[in-house]
Amino acid sequence: MKLKCLGSSSAGNCYLLTSNSGETLILDCGIPIKEIKKGLDWNIRNVVGCIVSHAHSDHSKSVEDFEAMGIQILAPYLGDSCKPINMGGFTVKPFDLTTIDGSWTHTNADGTPCPIYGFLITHKEMGRMLYITDCELIKWKFRDINYILLGVNYDKDLIDRDNTGKANHVFRGHLSIDTACDFVKANYSDNLQNVIMCHLSAENADSDSFIEKMKKVAGNANVDVAAAGKSWDLKNPSECPF
Repeated sequence: MKLKCLGSSSAGNCYLLTSNSGETLILDCGIPIKEIKKGLDWNIRNVVGCIVSHAHSDHSKSVEDFEAMGIQILAPYLGDSCKPINMGGFTVKPFDLTTIDGSWTHTNADGTPCPIYGFLITHKEMGRMLYITDCELIKWKFRDINYILLGVNYDKDLIDRDNTGKANHVFRGHLSIDTACDFVKANYSDNLQNVIMCHLSAENADSDSFIEKMKKVAGNANVDVAAAGKSWDLKNPSECPF
């Protein structure tokens, strides 16, 4: 299994999960469809589906293009069921990113709530992977996770607090590095192989310090930051390597 990043910023987010057989699941489609096709080497036939976390265009830009091509879309914010579904060899279970009292943990630019979902993705080649982005906190706890792709937007010490409106939007709709570390620590197990942080703010994040902080709670797992063009091999640690 290979994970490839086509975009990881406020300009657009998109990731490809491709199995050894060539089946590809797209995680968010917030970049132009031409760029996604190029990332797929123009091979659309092996795309088994596209999961979309929320409505903001940096995550959903190409939804209509995929719908026009007849590719299955899973977008729970549009009312799709949160029951597990199979997309090729992938099993995908959406979950709401809300607080205990049911409030959404992401906001629109005007401060109104933005419905948003995370995904637990299972495949025999990689085991269990979490994809979570654009939320203030995560109330859920998971067992035996092998891979985490996690939107980590800012460091509170880098926020321009003089710009109150912008600072409040960042605080109320995104995950800080400290909260991200708390989540990984709470969900850590010896099965965790990789923690990949994505969607870092260009102004309020520092890749090197994020990696160092995450390494302190991620045990023996590899820690990295996503950027367009990067890719990672994801293997199922429960399988015998011989």
